[in-house]
Amino acid sequence: MKNNAVPKNNAQIDPRVTFLFVFLLSAASVMLRDALTLVPVLVSAAVAAGWARAPFGTLLRRLRGLWAALLAVTLFQALFSGDVVSGLLTGAAVLERLLVLMLGGSLLAGYPGHALVQGMIQLRLPYQLAYMVSIGLRFLPRFRESFQDSLTAMQLRGVDFRRMKLRRRFKVYAYLLMPAVVSGVNSARKLSMAMELRGFGAYPERTAYLPLRMKERDWLAFAAVLLWAAALMAGQILWRIYT
Repeated sequence: MKNNAVPKNNAQIDPRVTFLFVFLLSAASVMLRDALTLVPVLVSAAVAAGWARAPFGTLLRRLRGLWAALLAVTLFQALFSGDVVSGLLTGAAVLERLLVLMLGGSLLAGYPGHALVQGMIQLRLPYQLAYMVSIGLRFLPRFRESFQDSLTAMQLRGVDFRRMKLRRRFKVYAYLLMPAVVSGVNSARKLSMAMELRGFGAYPERTAYLPLRMKERDWLAFAAVLLWAAALMAGQILWRIYT
């Protein structure tokens, strides 16, 4: 039977290779502090996302409100710090780090849920943890939809949030947040009861209908990721020596 666990828009690269690349990207973005040293990491993440046709544009549109807040924080940090240039570089490093993490997340978002779960299981992670991550990724959009439905219902009843004062608007958001959280908790409780009734967790291991198998292109991608990590490490060492 042909393995269809990996989608074609990721050039059918094994998700375990993508997990490794995203892990190295995240580790590099956390360990490197300067804005200039983060540029190669950001460029590598952008090239990988473009090659894999990751849905990064959709992710940016959904988080457009967050970008305005981050740019405002960067500007305030530059204005109120002792050195404007240093403040701008620090803010740029924060933005670069966030972009790297978002690009890594978009790489994983291109895979279907069962491929990610199977990849985590074959990486010897507990399958309970793998399914927990999968369910958590599904919970966030539902929570957002529930909160948005409550806002839409209030707007249909004549409530204009644009004319509200900021303090009152936050109070309304706080009131709407609690029902959305309660609804999510109830859904999680029902789901856990259904999984227990079906025997989830009764055995230490589970069988797989579509196991992942490394092919030649996957091994080539794995070697390319290791070479990229070695080149990045060597470049950082030379940068610290000669600067």
